[in-house]
Amino acid sequence: MQLRRTVRRAALLSALVLAAVPACSAGGSSSAGGAPHSGGSLVYATNQEPDCWDPHTSAQDITAFVQRPVFDSLVYQAPNGDLEPWLAEKWTIGDGGRSYVFTLRRGVTFHDGTPVDAAAVKANLDHITARSTRSQYAAGLLGPYRDTTVKSRYVVEVRFTRPYAPFLQAAGTTYLGIESPASLKAGADKLCAGTTAVGSGPFKAASYVRGQQRGYTRNAAYAWAPSGAGHSGPARLSSFTIRFITEDATRVGALTSGQVDAAAEPPAQQIGTVKRDARLSVVSKDVPGAVDAFYLNTRSTLFSDIRVRRAFQHAVDLDTVVRSVFQGTASRAWSALSPTTPHSYDASLKNSWPYDPKLAARLLDQAGWTGRDSQGYRTKNGRTLTVVAPVYGEPSLFSQAVQGSLKKAGIELDLAASTDATEVSTLLDKGKYDLVETSWARADGDILGHFFLSSQTSEGGGHNFSRLADPQVDTWLEQAEAAQDPEAREAAYAKVQRRTIDQAVVVPAYVVRSTVGVNKRVHGLRLGISAWPEFYPAWVEAR
Repeated sequence: MQLRRTVRRAALLSALVLAAVPACSAGGSSSAGGAPHSGGSLVYATNQEPDCWDPHTSAQDITAFVQRPVFDSLVYQAPNGDLEPWLAEKWTIGDGGRSYVFTLRRGVTFHDGTPVDAAAVKANLDHITARSTRSQYAAGLLGPYRDTTVKSRYVVEVRFTRPYAPFLQAAGTTYLGIESPASLKAGADKLCAGTTAVGSGPFKAASYVRGQQRGYTRNAAYAWAPSGAGHSGPARLSSFTIRFITEDATRVGALTSGQVDAAAEPPAQQIGTVKRDARLSVVSKDVPGAVDAFYLNTRSTLFSDIRVRRAFQHAVDLDTVVRSVFQGTASRAWSALSPTTPHSYDASLKNSWPYDPKLAARLLDQAGWTGRDSQGYRTKNGRTLTVVAPVYGEPSLFSQAVQGSLKKAGIELDLAASTDATEVSTLLDKGKYDLVETSWARADGDILGHFFLSSQTSEGGGHNFSRLADPQVDTWLEQAEAAQDPEAREAAYAKVQRRTIDQAVVVPAYVVRSTVGVNKRVHGLRLGISAWPEFYPAWVEAR
Protein backbone atom coordinates (compact mmCIF):
# COMPACT_ATOMS: atom_id res chain seq x y z
CA MET A 1 0.00 0.00 0.00
CA GLN A 2 1.35 3.42 -0.91
CA LEU A 3 0.29 6.19 1.42
CA ARG A 4 -0.15 9.74 0.20
CA ARG A 5 0.13 12.88 2.26
CA THR A 6 -3.22 13.76 3.81
CA VAL A 7 -3.19 17.15 5.51
CA ARG A 8 -6.18 18.13 7.62
CA ARG A 9 -7.72 21.33 6.32
CA ALA A 10 -7.21 23.34 9.49
CA ALA A 11 -3.49 22.52 9.46
CA LEU A 12 -3.23 23.20 5.75
CA LEU A 13 -5.01 26.51 6.08
CA SER A 14 -2.92 27.56 9.05
CA ALA A 15 0.00 27.60 6.62
CA LEU A 16 -1.91 30.25 4.68
CA VAL A 17 -2.20 32.62 7.62
CA LEU A 18 0.36 34.95 6.15
CA ALA A 19 1.96 35.98 9.41
CA ALA A 20 5.25 37.84 9.29
CA VAL A 21 7.71 35.73 11.25
CA PRO A 22 10.08 37.74 13.45
CA ALA A 23 13.79 37.17 13.31
CA CYS A 24 16.92 38.33 15.06
CA SER A 25 20.64 37.97 15.38
CA ALA A 26 22.31 34.66 14.72
CA GLY A 27 22.87 32.15 17.46
CA GLY A 28 21.94 28.67 18.58
CA SER A 29 21.78 28.46 22.37
CA SER A 30 21.45 30.57 25.47
CA SER A 31 24.65 31.56 27.25
CA ALA A 32 26.31 28.72 29.12
CA GLY A 33 28.48 30.19 31.84
CA GLY A 34 29.33 28.34 35.06
CA ALA A 35 28.87 24.70 36.03
CA PRO A 36 25.58 23.05 35.03
CA HIS A 37 23.10 22.88 37.89
CA SER A 38 20.70 19.97 38.37
CA GLY A 39 17.25 20.84 39.59
CA GLY A 40 15.07 23.89 39.28
CA SER A 41 12.45 24.75 36.73
CA LEU A 42 11.71 27.27 34.02
CA VAL A 43 8.69 28.74 32.29
CA TYR A 44 8.64 29.12 28.51
CA ALA A 45 6.04 31.22 26.69
CA THR A 46 5.05 30.21 23.18
CA ASN A 47 2.78 32.01 20.73
CA GLN A 48 0.58 29.08 19.78
CA GLU A 49 -1.25 26.11 21.30
CA PRO A 50 -1.78 22.83 19.41
CA ASP A 51 -5.18 22.09 17.97
CA CYS A 52 -4.30 18.41 18.42
CA TRP A 53 -1.55 17.03 20.68
CA ASP A 54 -0.98 13.77 18.81
CA PRO A 55 1.95 14.18 16.37
CA HIS A 56 0.79 11.06 14.53
CA THR A 57 -2.33 13.00 13.60
CA SER A 58 -1.39 16.69 13.63
CA ALA A 59 0.66 18.48 10.98
CA GLN A 60 1.33 21.50 13.19
CA ASP A 61 4.89 22.50 14.05
CA ILE A 62 3.73 23.45 17.54
CA THR A 63 2.52 19.89 18.17
CA ALA A 64 5.91 18.47 17.24
CA PHE A 65 7.64 21.04 19.46
CA VAL A 66 5.56 20.60 22.63
CA GLN A 67 5.66 16.79 22.39
CA ARG A 68 9.37 16.45 21.59
CA PRO A 69 10.33 16.34 25.31
CA VAL A 70 7.89 13.43 25.79
CA PHE A 71 8.44 11.29 22.68
CA ASP A 72 11.77 9.84 21.57
CA SER A 73 12.40 8.67 17.99
CA LEU A 74 14.26 5.81 16.36
CA VAL A 75 16.84 8.22 14.97
CA TYR A 76 18.21 11.55 16.18
CA GLN A 77 19.03 14.39 13.81
CA ALA A 78 21.70 16.54 15.43
CA PRO A 79 21.69 20.33 15.07
CA ASN A 80 24.27 19.99 12.25
CA GLY A 81 21.97 17.65 10.33
CA ASP A 82 23.82 14.38 11.01
CA LEU A 83 21.73 11.29 11.83
CA GLU A 84 22.61 9.36 14.99
CA PRO A 85 21.27 6.34 16.89
CA TRP A 86 18.58 6.99 19.51
CA LEU A 87 15.97 4.38 20.33
CA ALA A 88 17.60 2.33 17.58
CA GLU A 89 21.24 1.58 18.40
CA LYS A 90 21.92 0.68 14.76
CA TRP A 91 20.22 0.02 11.44
CA THR A 92 20.87 -1.57 8.08
CA ILE A 93 19.42 -0.66 4.71
CA GLY A 94 18.63 -3.47 2.30
CA ASP A 95 16.74 -4.49 -0.80
CA GLY A 96 18.04 -1.49 -2.72
CA GLY A 97 16.70 0.99 -0.18
CA ARG A 98 13.30 -0.67 0.26
CA SER A 99 14.06 -2.20 3.67
CA TYR A 100 15.25 -0.67 6.96
CA VAL A 101 16.10 -3.07 9.79
CA PHE A 102 16.46 -1.41 13.21
CA THR A 103 18.13 -2.99 16.23
CA LEU A 104 16.68 -1.28 19.30
CA ARG A 105 18.43 -0.32 22.52
CA ARG A 106 17.67 -2.69 25.35
CA GLY A 107 16.46 -1.46 28.71
CA VAL A 108 14.48 1.48 27.38
CA THR A 109 11.07 1.93 28.95
CA PHE A 110 8.06 4.13 28.42
CA HIS A 111 6.83 6.37 31.21
CA ASP A 112 4.23 3.72 32.08
CA GLY A 113 7.00 1.15 32.68
CA THR A 114 6.40 -0.94 29.55
CA PRO A 115 9.39 -1.73 27.28
CA VAL A 116 10.26 0.05 24.07
CA ASP A 117 10.62 -2.97 21.81
CA ALA A 118 9.97 -4.05 18.24
CA ALA A 119 6.28 -4.65 18.94
CA ALA A 120 5.97 -1.07 20.19
CA VAL A 121 7.57 0.31 17.02
CA LYS A 122 5.19 -1.74 14.88
CA ALA A 123 2.21 -0.56 16.94
CA ASN A 124 3.22 3.05 16.31
CA LEU A 125 3.66 2.68 12.56
CA ASP A 126 0.39 0.75 12.40
CA HIS A 127 -1.26 3.61 14.29
CA ILE A 128 0.18 6.27 11.98
CA THR A 129 -0.97 4.48 8.84
CA ALA A 130 -4.38 3.42 10.18
CA ARG A 131 -7.25 5.14 8.40
CA SER A 132 -8.88 5.90 11.76
CA THR A 133 -5.89 8.02 12.83
CA ARG A 134 -6.51 10.42 9.94
CA SER A 135 -2.85 11.33 9.87
CA GLN A 136 -2.33 14.80 8.46
CA TYR A 137 1.44 14.60 7.93
CA ALA A 138 3.16 11.63 9.62
CA ALA A 139 1.71 9.11 7.17
CA GLY A 140 2.99 11.25 4.32
CA LEU A 141 6.50 11.15 5.81
CA LEU A 142 6.38 7.39 5.32
CA GLY A 143 6.05 7.89 1.56
CA PRO A 144 5.73 4.52 -0.26
CA TYR A 145 5.27 2.61 3.00
CA ARG A 146 4.48 -1.10 2.73
CA ASP A 147 4.53 -2.69 6.20
CA THR A 148 6.42 -3.31 9.45
CA THR A 149 7.55 -6.74 10.67
CA VAL A 150 8.77 -7.77 14.13
CA LYS A 151 11.89 -9.89 13.50
CA SER A 152 12.67 -10.47 17.19
CA ARG A 153 11.96 -8.67 20.44
CA TYR A 154 14.44 -5.90 19.66
CA VAL A 155 14.71 -6.09 15.87
CA VAL A 156 12.09 -4.56 13.57
CA GLU A 157 11.96 -4.21 9.79
CA VAL A 158 10.20 -1.36 7.97
CA ARG A 159 9.58 -1.96 4.27
CA PHE A 160 8.66 0.25 1.33
CA THR A 161 7.36 -0.47 -2.14
CA ARG A 162 10.25 1.43 -3.73
CA PRO A 163 13.61 2.81 -2.55
CA TYR A 164 12.94 5.60 -0.06
CA ALA A 165 16.02 7.42 1.27
CA PRO A 166 14.16 10.24 3.13
CA PHE A 167 12.81 7.74 5.66
CA LEU A 168 15.74 7.91 8.09
CA GLN A 169 15.44 11.67 8.51
CA ALA A 170 11.68 11.35 8.83
CA ALA A 171 12.19 8.69 11.51
CA GLY A 172 13.96 11.35 13.58
CA THR A 173 11.00 13.73 13.66
CA THR A 174 8.45 13.98 16.45
CA TYR A 175 5.76 13.09 13.91
CA LEU A 176 7.16 9.54 13.82
CA GLY A 177 7.92 9.62 17.57
CA ILE A 178 7.31 6.40 19.49
CA GLU A 179 4.38 6.43 21.90
CA SER A 180 3.41 3.82 24.46
CA PRO A 181 1.18 1.20 22.75
CA ALA A 182 -1.07 1.25 25.81
CA SER A 183 -1.65 4.99 25.41
CA LEU A 184 -2.39 4.56 21.70
CA LYS A 185 -5.42 2.50 22.68
CA ALA A 186 -6.96 5.52 24.42
CA GLY A 187 -8.43 6.64 21.10
CA ALA A 188 -8.07 9.62 18.80
CA ASP A 189 -10.07 12.04 20.94
CA LYS A 190 -7.94 11.57 24.07
CA LEU A 191 -4.69 11.53 22.13
CA CYS A 192 -5.60 14.81 20.43
CA ALA A 193 -6.77 16.29 23.73
CA GLY A 194 -3.28 15.79 25.15
CA THR A 195 -4.42 13.89 28.23
CA THR A 196 -2.74 10.55 27.46
CA ALA A 197 0.71 11.47 26.11
CA VAL A 198 3.04 8.64 27.22
CA GLY A 199 6.45 8.32 25.63
CA SER A 200 9.98 7.40 26.69
CA GLY A 201 11.42 10.93 26.59
CA PRO A 202 13.41 12.86 29.21
CA PHE A 203 10.23 14.52 30.46
CA LYS A 204 6.78 13.22 31.34
CA ALA A 205 3.65 15.13 30.41
CA ALA A 206 2.11 16.64 33.55
CA SER A 207 -0.88 18.90 34.21
CA TYR A 208 -2.54 20.61 31.27
CA VAL A 209 -4.95 23.54 31.33
CA ARG A 210 -6.40 24.22 27.91
CA GLY A 211 -5.69 27.77 26.76
CA GLN A 212 -3.17 28.36 29.54
CA GLN A 213 -0.28 25.96 30.03
CA ARG A 214 1.23 22.47 29.98
CA GLY A 215 3.55 21.16 32.68
CA TYR A 216 6.41 18.66 32.32
CA THR A 217 8.32 16.71 34.99
CA ARG A 218 11.70 15.02 34.75
CA ASN A 219 11.87 11.32 33.85
CA ALA A 220 14.37 10.15 36.51
CA ALA A 221 14.96 6.86 34.67
CA TYR A 222 16.10 8.47 31.43
CA ALA A 223 19.45 6.98 30.32
CA TRP A 224 19.29 6.69 26.51
CA ALA A 225 19.90 10.16 25.13
CA PRO A 226 21.59 10.32 21.70
CA SER A 227 25.23 11.38 21.70
CA GLY A 228 24.47 14.74 20.07
CA ALA A 229 21.81 15.78 22.59
CA GLY A 230 24.18 17.98 24.61
CA HIS A 231 23.75 16.01 27.84
CA SER A 232 23.38 12.44 29.13
CA GLY A 233 21.34 10.84 31.87
CA PRO A 234 18.19 12.41 33.32
CA ALA A 235 17.39 15.99 32.31
CA ARG A 236 18.94 18.73 34.42
CA LEU A 237 15.65 20.54 34.96
CA SER A 238 13.30 19.04 37.54
CA SER A 239 10.40 20.44 35.59
CA PHE A 240 9.34 23.12 33.15
CA THR A 241 6.13 24.72 31.97
CA ILE A 242 5.02 25.92 28.56
CA ARG A 243 2.59 28.82 28.72
CA PHE A 244 0.44 29.73 25.73
CA ILE A 245 0.50 33.51 25.21
CA THR A 246 -0.63 34.36 21.70
CA GLU A 247 -0.49 38.17 22.01
CA ASP A 248 3.00 39.42 21.17
CA ALA A 249 3.13 42.38 23.55
CA THR A 250 1.85 40.28 26.45
CA ARG A 251 4.38 37.54 25.77
CA VAL A 252 7.31 39.97 25.58
CA GLY A 253 6.02 41.75 28.66
CA ALA A 254 5.97 38.47 30.56
CA LEU A 255 9.63 37.98 29.61
CA THR A 256 10.83 41.46 30.53
CA SER A 257 8.91 41.41 33.82
CA GLY A 258 10.36 38.03 34.81
CA GLN A 259 7.04 36.16 34.74
CA VAL A 260 8.55 33.73 32.22
CA ASP A 261 12.16 32.67 31.70
CA ALA A 262 12.04 32.45 27.90
CA ALA A 263 9.63 33.58 25.20
CA ALA A 264 9.17 32.64 21.56
CA GLU A 265 9.06 35.02 18.61
CA PRO A 266 9.42 38.53 19.97
CA PRO A 267 8.31 40.86 17.13
CA ALA A 268 11.10 42.48 15.11
CA GLN A 269 10.28 45.90 16.54
CA GLN A 270 10.65 44.60 20.12
CA ILE A 271 13.86 42.59 19.72
CA GLY A 272 15.88 45.72 20.44
CA THR A 273 14.03 46.10 23.73
CA VAL A 274 14.89 42.54 24.70
CA LYS A 275 18.54 42.95 23.73
CA ARG A 276 18.92 46.16 25.71
CA ASP A 277 17.74 44.43 28.89
CA ALA A 278 20.91 43.31 30.71
CA ARG A 279 19.05 40.33 32.16
CA LEU A 280 18.07 38.95 28.78
CA SER A 281 19.64 37.50 25.64
CA VAL A 282 18.33 36.48 22.24
CA VAL A 283 18.99 33.24 20.37
CA SER A 284 17.85 32.46 16.86
CA LYS A 285 18.23 30.02 14.00
CA ASP A 286 17.00 29.88 10.43
CA VAL A 287 14.32 27.22 10.03
CA PRO A 288 15.17 24.42 7.58
CA GLY A 289 12.77 23.33 4.87
CA ALA A 290 10.61 25.41 2.55
CA VAL A 291 11.07 29.17 3.00
CA ASP A 292 8.18 31.59 2.93
CA ALA A 293 7.45 31.74 -0.79
CA PHE A 294 4.84 32.54 -3.41
CA TYR A 295 3.71 29.50 -5.38
CA LEU A 296 2.31 30.59 -8.75
CA ASN A 297 -0.55 28.55 -10.17
CA THR A 298 0.84 27.48 -13.55
CA ARG A 299 -2.64 26.44 -14.67
CA SER A 300 -4.44 29.67 -13.88
CA THR A 301 -5.42 31.88 -16.81
CA LEU A 302 -2.94 34.50 -15.66
CA PHE A 303 0.12 32.47 -14.69
CA SER A 304 -0.12 29.83 -17.40
CA ASP A 305 1.89 32.44 -19.33
CA ILE A 306 5.52 32.09 -18.23
CA ARG A 307 6.17 35.71 -19.22
CA VAL A 308 3.69 36.89 -16.60
CA ARG A 309 5.17 34.55 -14.00
CA ARG A 310 8.65 35.88 -14.71
CA ALA A 311 7.35 39.44 -14.62
CA PHE A 312 5.93 38.80 -11.15
CA GLN A 313 9.26 37.25 -10.11
CA HIS A 314 11.19 40.40 -11.03
CA ALA A 315 8.53 42.94 -10.02
CA VAL A 316 8.71 42.48 -6.25
CA ASP A 317 11.43 44.51 -4.53
CA LEU A 318 12.08 41.77 -1.96
CA ASP A 319 15.29 43.29 -0.61
CA THR A 320 13.46 46.47 0.37
CA VAL A 321 10.31 44.74 1.60
CA VAL A 322 12.15 42.22 3.77
CA ARG A 323 14.40 44.93 5.21
CA SER A 324 11.43 47.20 5.92
CA VAL A 325 9.17 44.60 7.53
CA PHE A 326 11.81 42.70 9.49
CA GLN A 327 14.03 45.70 10.20
CA GLY A 328 17.22 44.00 9.11
CA THR A 329 16.64 40.86 11.17
CA ALA A 330 15.68 38.46 8.36
CA SER A 331 17.20 37.61 5.01
CA ARG A 332 15.49 37.42 1.66
CA ALA A 333 15.35 33.99 0.05
CA TRP A 334 16.78 32.94 -3.30
CA SER A 335 15.71 29.31 -3.34
CA ALA A 336 12.58 27.45 -2.29
CA LEU A 337 14.79 25.79 0.34
CA SER A 338 16.27 27.38 3.43
CA PRO A 339 20.09 27.46 3.58
CA THR A 340 19.90 25.40 6.80
CA THR A 341 18.29 22.41 5.07
CA PRO A 342 21.00 19.71 5.29
CA HIS A 343 22.56 18.40 2.07
CA SER A 344 19.99 20.19 -0.08
CA TYR A 345 20.39 23.94 -0.54
CA ASP A 346 21.70 25.30 -3.85
CA ALA A 347 23.73 28.40 -2.98
CA SER A 348 24.38 29.15 -6.68
CA LEU A 349 20.90 30.69 -6.92
CA LYS A 350 21.88 33.69 -4.82
CA ASN A 351 21.50 36.92 -6.84
CA SER A 352 20.35 34.93 -9.89
CA TRP A 353 16.95 36.66 -10.20
CA PRO A 354 17.24 40.20 -8.79
CA TYR A 355 14.57 42.87 -8.63
CA ASP A 356 14.35 44.22 -12.18
CA PRO A 357 11.29 46.42 -12.80
CA LYS A 358 12.38 47.21 -16.37
CA LEU A 359 12.55 43.53 -17.27
CA ALA A 360 9.17 42.96 -15.59
CA ALA A 361 7.67 45.79 -17.65
CA ARG A 362 9.05 44.37 -20.92
CA LEU A 363 7.71 40.92 -20.13
CA LEU A 364 4.25 42.28 -19.36
CA ASP A 365 4.29 44.30 -22.59
CA GLN A 366 5.22 41.15 -24.52
CA ALA A 367 2.36 39.28 -22.82
CA GLY A 368 -0.09 41.94 -23.97
CA TRP A 369 -0.67 43.71 -20.66
CA THR A 370 -0.06 47.13 -22.16
CA GLY A 371 -3.05 49.15 -20.97
CA ARG A 372 -3.57 50.98 -17.68
CA ASP A 373 -6.72 51.50 -15.64
CA SER A 374 -7.57 54.53 -13.51
CA GLN A 375 -5.55 53.17 -10.56
CA GLY A 376 -2.46 52.51 -12.65
CA TYR A 377 -2.86 48.73 -12.86
CA ARG A 378 -2.05 47.10 -16.17
CA THR A 379 -4.88 45.86 -18.35
CA LYS A 380 -5.37 43.55 -21.31
CA ASN A 381 -8.54 43.48 -23.40
CA GLY A 382 -10.28 45.46 -20.67
CA ARG A 383 -9.21 43.09 -17.88
CA THR A 384 -7.14 44.31 -14.94
CA LEU A 385 -3.95 42.37 -14.11
CA THR A 386 -5.17 41.03 -10.78
CA VAL A 387 -3.39 38.22 -8.91
CA VAL A 388 -5.81 36.41 -6.59
CA ALA A 389 -4.16 35.05 -3.41
CA PRO A 390 -6.42 33.22 -0.90
CA VAL A 391 -5.57 34.02 2.71
CA TYR A 392 -6.99 32.12 5.68
CA GLY A 393 -7.30 34.70 8.44
CA GLU A 394 -5.71 38.12 8.14
CA PRO A 395 -3.00 39.18 5.65
CA SER A 396 0.38 39.80 7.27
CA LEU A 397 2.32 43.04 7.18
CA PHE A 398 4.76 41.34 4.83
CA SER A 399 2.02 40.34 2.38
CA GLN A 400 0.63 43.86 2.42
CA ALA A 401 4.09 45.30 1.80
CA VAL A 402 4.49 42.99 -1.22
CA GLN A 403 1.08 44.18 -2.38
CA GLY A 404 2.38 47.75 -2.35
CA SER A 405 5.57 46.82 -4.17
CA LEU A 406 3.64 45.07 -6.93
CA LYS A 407 1.34 48.06 -7.41
CA LYS A 408 4.35 50.04 -8.62
CA ALA A 409 4.68 47.50 -11.43
CA GLY A 410 1.00 47.75 -12.30
CA ILE A 411 0.13 44.37 -10.74
CA GLU A 412 -2.82 44.18 -8.36
CA LEU A 413 -2.39 41.62 -5.58
CA ASP A 414 -5.81 40.67 -4.22
CA LEU A 415 -5.25 39.27 -0.71
CA ALA A 416 -8.55 37.42 -0.60
CA ALA A 417 -8.83 36.97 3.17
CA SER A 418 -11.47 34.70 4.68
CA THR A 419 -12.09 32.97 8.01
CA ASP A 420 -14.28 30.38 6.28
CA ALA A 421 -12.10 27.26 6.08
CA THR A 422 -14.46 25.52 3.68
CA GLU A 423 -14.44 28.48 1.31
CA VAL A 424 -10.65 28.68 1.19
CA SER A 425 -10.27 24.90 0.91
CA THR A 426 -12.63 24.83 -2.04
CA LEU A 427 -10.62 27.52 -3.84
CA LEU A 428 -7.42 25.53 -3.30
CA ASP A 429 -8.87 22.19 -4.35
CA LYS A 430 -10.41 23.61 -7.51
CA GLY A 431 -7.39 25.70 -8.42
CA LYS A 432 -9.38 28.93 -8.32
CA TYR A 433 -6.47 31.15 -7.36
CA ASP A 434 -3.33 32.57 -8.90
CA LEU A 435 -0.95 32.43 -5.97
CA VAL A 436 -0.45 30.85 -2.54
CA GLU A 437 2.05 32.12 0.02
CA THR A 438 3.26 29.61 2.60
CA SER A 439 6.25 27.93 4.24
CA TRP A 440 6.93 24.51 5.74
CA ALA A 441 9.62 23.35 8.17
CA ARG A 442 11.55 20.15 7.55
CA ALA A 443 15.25 19.37 7.85
CA ASP A 444 15.44 17.46 4.57
CA GLY A 445 15.33 18.38 0.89
CA ASP A 446 12.48 15.90 0.44
CA ILE A 447 10.18 18.81 1.34
CA LEU A 448 10.58 19.85 -2.32
CA GLY A 449 8.51 16.83 -3.29
CA HIS A 450 5.81 18.04 -0.92
CA PHE A 451 5.44 21.13 -3.12
CA PHE A 452 6.48 20.13 -6.63
CA LEU A 453 5.66 16.48 -7.28
CA SER A 454 2.79 16.38 -9.76
CA SER A 455 0.90 13.93 -7.50
CA GLN A 456 0.89 16.31 -4.53
CA THR A 457 -2.07 18.46 -5.56
CA SER A 458 -4.30 20.14 -3.00
CA GLU A 459 -7.32 18.02 -3.86
CA GLY A 460 -5.18 14.93 -3.16
CA GLY A 461 -4.05 16.25 0.21
CA GLY A 462 -0.71 17.67 -0.93
CA HIS A 463 0.80 21.11 -1.31
CA ASN A 464 1.64 21.41 -5.00
CA PHE A 465 0.00 24.83 -5.02
CA SER A 466 1.79 25.74 -8.26
CA ARG A 467 -0.12 22.80 -9.81
CA LEU A 468 3.12 21.87 -11.50
CA ALA A 469 3.20 18.80 -13.74
CA ASP A 470 6.78 18.76 -14.96
CA PRO A 471 8.03 15.24 -15.86
CA GLN A 472 11.64 16.39 -15.45
CA VAL A 473 11.02 17.70 -11.93
CA ASP A 474 9.16 14.49 -11.05
CA THR A 475 12.13 12.43 -12.29
CA TRP A 476 14.67 14.41 -10.25
CA LEU A 477 12.55 14.16 -7.11
CA GLU A 478 12.11 10.42 -7.61
CA GLN A 479 15.86 10.06 -8.13
CA ALA A 480 16.46 11.89 -4.85
CA GLU A 481 14.02 9.59 -3.03
CA ALA A 482 15.90 6.54 -4.30
CA ALA A 483 19.47 7.77 -3.68
CA GLN A 484 21.21 6.87 -0.41
CA ASP A 485 24.26 8.96 -1.35
CA PRO A 486 23.82 12.48 0.14
CA GLU A 487 25.74 14.06 -2.75
CA ALA A 488 23.46 12.42 -5.32
CA ARG A 489 20.39 13.62 -3.46
CA GLU A 490 21.84 17.13 -3.18
CA ALA A 491 22.53 17.21 -6.92
CA ALA A 492 18.96 16.18 -7.73
CA TYR A 493 17.50 18.75 -5.34
CA ALA A 494 19.70 21.45 -6.86
CA LYS A 495 18.23 20.72 -10.28
CA VAL A 496 14.70 21.04 -8.89
CA GLN A 497 15.52 24.36 -7.22
CA ARG A 498 17.05 25.79 -10.40
CA ARG A 499 14.27 24.54 -12.65
CA THR A 500 11.46 25.93 -10.50
CA ILE A 501 13.18 29.32 -10.32
CA ASP A 502 13.97 29.36 -14.05
CA GLN A 503 10.34 28.56 -14.87
CA ALA A 504 9.11 31.05 -12.22
CA VAL A 505 6.99 28.35 -10.61
CA VAL A 506 7.91 29.68 -7.18
CA VAL A 507 9.07 33.08 -5.98
CA PRO A 508 10.96 32.60 -2.68
CA ALA A 509 10.41 35.52 -0.32
CA TYR A 510 12.28 35.26 2.99
CA VAL A 511 13.99 32.69 5.19
CA VAL A 512 11.84 31.99 8.24
CA ARG A 513 13.83 32.38 11.45
CA SER A 514 13.00 31.05 14.89
CA THR A 515 13.77 33.50 17.68
CA VAL A 516 13.70 33.11 21.46
CA GLY A 517 14.23 35.72 24.16
CA VAL A 518 15.92 34.12 27.18
CA ASN A 519 16.65 35.19 30.73
CA LYS A 520 20.39 34.87 31.34
CA ARG A 521 19.80 32.66 34.36
CA VAL A 522 18.83 29.99 31.83
CA HIS A 523 21.72 28.10 30.20
CA GLY A 524 21.96 25.50 27.46
CA LEU A 525 18.54 26.19 25.96
CA ARG A 526 19.71 25.52 22.43
CA LEU A 527 17.74 25.48 19.19
CA GLY A 528 17.76 22.03 17.60
CA ILE A 529 17.75 20.98 13.96
CA SER A 530 14.16 22.17 13.52
CA ALA A 531 15.02 25.48 15.23
CA TRP A 532 12.85 24.64 18.26
CA PRO A 533 14.21 25.01 21.81
CA GLU A 534 15.50 21.77 23.32
CA PHE A 535 14.80 21.58 27.07
CA TYR A 536 16.73 18.38 27.78
CA PRO A 537 20.23 19.95 28.11
CA ALA A 538 18.98 23.20 29.68
CA TRP A 539 19.62 24.24 33.28
CA VAL A 540 18.91 27.27 35.44
CA GLU A 541 20.91 29.11 38.04
CA ALA A 542 19.59 28.87 41.56
CA ARG A 543 17.69 32.00 42.52
